[in-house]
Amino acid sequence: MPKQIGFIINPAAAAGRCPARWAELQNQFHKDGIQGQSRFTAHPGDAVRFAQDMARECDVVVAVGGDGTLFEVASGLLLSGATNTALGVVPLGTGNDAARQCGISDTAQARLALRGSRTKIVDAIRIRCQVDGASVLRYALLFGAVGISGEALKKTTPLVKRVFGPRLAYPVGALRAIWTYRAPQMRVTCDGQTWENRFLLVCASNGEMAGGGMRLAPGARIDDGVLDLNVCEAIGRWATVALLWQACGARRMSHPKLRYFTTRTVAVEADLPLEIAADGELIGHTPALLEVVPQALRVLIP
Repeated sequence: MPKQIGFIINPAAAAGRCPARWAELQNQFHKDGIQGQSRFTAHPGDAVRFAQDMARECDVVVAVGGDGTLFEVASGLLLSGATNTALGVVPLGTGNDAARQCGISDTAQARLALRGSRTKIVDAIRIRCQVDGASVLRYALLFGAVGISGEALKKTTPLVKRVFGPRLAYPVGALRAIWTYRAPQMRVTCDGQTWENRFLLVCASNGEMAGGGMRLAPGARIDDGVLDLNVCEAIGRWATVALLWQACGARRMSHPKLRYFTTRTVAVEADLPLEIAADGELIGHTPALLEVVPQALRVLIP
């Protein structure tokens, strides 16, 4: 029996270049016999709602866009409770780190995956945080972070993406953030131990890469049942630039004020609300609880 497929397309992905690339791909999909209903997002959160709706009637729900699109579609599938619905990926965004770590590095591999039935079971990060004073639940595939990561995302504007491209856009955004960011006071609790200090970054990773290929957590695997946590206290600008250089060069970040270890949960609190970044999106504010969900999703792979 043919698979029932639903496509969720983010027109804003890849700094607005996604619709043209999607139009070209549709002809190729038709030749492959891959067809299904399509819905286009217009606002943040649309893909979450669309995925929840499609999960009730589709065998596969496909995220067409970048890491942020995949984040919302994965959240929608997991929030729906439809355990039999698989996640499909067509990487048409800027970074596409989540797609690569799920086994799909380009659109040719996406076509192969959608034609077949092979799946990879991956973990997710369950993130409970605050939005407009209410508690919300989201699921990330790559990372959840508090600290300079949020400022870096805001500095990685559509113009920066267009000018610098997928490999350099996020490092450039991070560099721009370093010169203005001031590490805030936080309380970080992990494995029953609490640290209170000014922290530059608290980042729980589910896989190695984020930000267009930066290796924030070398050795991390998206299916190992744990989170790889970076906790970095406040350090100077040039020391922060050195950490960024290490991440861009695929080396493990190293500094006397940086802790790196595995965990299953991490809680972050602050006297003033701090933004939560997840998979290239700003999703809410502290207080936040991040937990690994082992074997959370089935992803179609070539």
